[in-house]
Amino acid sequence: MMNKFGKELEEFLEFKNISIKEFADRINTTSKNLIDIIKGNIELSQNMIYNISFITGIPVSYIENTEQNYKMDKIITNYLNNNQLTIRKYINKFNYKELSEKYELKYRDSKNDYAIAKDILKYLRITNPESLTKENNVIFYKSKNDKPELLALWLERCNRIIEKEKIAQYNKDNIIKLVNFIKKEASNNSFDKETLIKEFNQNGIYLAIEDDLKGTKVRGAFRVLNDKPAIYITKKHKRYADIYFALLHELAHCKSDFNRAKSGSIITMLDEKETEDYEIKADIQALDWMVPNKFYEENKIKYYDIDNLDVIKSFFVYRLAKDNIINYSDELYQKFNSVIED
Repeated sequence: MMNKFGKELEEFLEFKNISIKEFADRINTTSKNLIDIIKGNIELSQNMIYNISFITGIPVSYIENTEQNYKMDKIITNYLNNNQLTIRKYINKFNYKELSEKYELKYRDSKNDYAIAKDILKYLRITNPESLTKENNVIFYKSKNDKPELLALWLERCNRIIEKEKIAQYNKDNIIKLVNFIKKEASNNSFDKETLIKEFNQNGIYLAIEDDLKGTKVRGAFRVLNDKPAIYITKKHKRYADIYFALLHELAHCKSDFNRAKSGSIITMLDEKETEDYEIKADIQALDWMVPNKFYEENKIKYYDIDNLDVIKSFFVYRLAKDNIINYSDELYQKFNSVIED
């Protein structure tokens, strides 16, 4: 942990052979106040920082950063004590080594665990570790995720990605345009990340397709940023129908849960039995977009004749597998819902 600036000021005075009384007079304070500053018993006012900087030549920014680092260390220490954690266990919650590699986060001091923790909090744009786990956190709206640290990092990664995107005016009617575009891509067994992002942006929706860190089960998220919709998805399953289902599921939220998402990100977890009505409805809507329910009910028993059915085949076998009519391991599923080539 770093010390408050008072410790460095004491060393400076000793090096320069300046007495407490003399320096106190120079910075227009009392000897008692200066002793309290050196001991770290009081916080430095902005005026006192300027006075010390003026007399010593130590940059104001250095004094401010030293004090701020101490405050952050203290906040982190209190959090660790309250949660019975060591600093190493805390940064491990963020998979900090994978985080650095996958999300290109550079640590200022990779040998200092407190410095790493502060770099992570800075990346997340939060000033207190409590923000990630407090009840009703808007970041994790209705999420049952048991690794909020990793989820927060993925969301922030996506936030930073979409900041570079320029989107057109959003209109709710654009949703069906995007559904049709996705169906067209799927029918051609085509998946191009940049093409999808461009199409979504042109229809007024931010889109990030980004791998998460190991340990989470997140599949996607929908949020509203200043009345502009944003969709984030991972590529947990690397098959055409799987990733397009994830995308269509979030589009369904865009259609039906726009106002709900203003309260925070709606998180969709992988292979989790949905219990929330809005999640169930999003699944139903996504499946209907993939293969219209009427067609599906009339033809699901004819799956053996799939070559003669006018349907997007990867979507059709995906629905069959979800309904346990066929197995995910079946040749039919493997053939028509193939793995996306990187």
